[in-house]
Amino acid sequence: MLGAVAVLSAILLFPSAQAFTITGVDRSSQETRPQHETPPRIISVTAKDFDFEPAVIHMKVDERVELDVTSSDKTHGIRITAFPDGAKVNTAPGLSFANGEDCWKLKKGEMVEIGVVPTEPGTYTFTCCKLCGSGHKKMRGQIIVDPQK
Repeated sequence: MLGAVAVLSAILLFPSAQAFTITGVDRSSQETRPQHETPPRIISVTAKDFDFEPAVIHMKVDERVELDVTSSDKTHGIRITAFPDGAKVNTAPGLSFANGEDCWKLKKGEMVEIGVVPTEPGTYTFTCCKLCGSGHKKMRGQIIVDPQK
């Protein structure tokens, strides 16, 4: 009944309209983002010659960060631990990732985006997770999460 009244009102208010359709959209299942949400800070990381550059990355608690990781010489990988170095058993993870990857494969020349939000201060280690040669085991870096000020 209310829909018919809306259509009749629209016809009376807009007599020149040839056709008028009212459709409802269920947005309850769509992801909504606050309009004031700032975009993530983007940090470029390069994997090459058994090293990550930069090897130390600083972040703040609750800061949205996108790591844009590229390999410049061969296939590497990156594994970022979600738990701070030296964490005790049953410690909650201190890094939250946009997807559930454990090891991101880095093909030569291709960029991989890794969304991360730090939730706890601490130092977090990242390593190469694809056997890449004789220096593979020393290929590591750190994410240092500082408290928000």
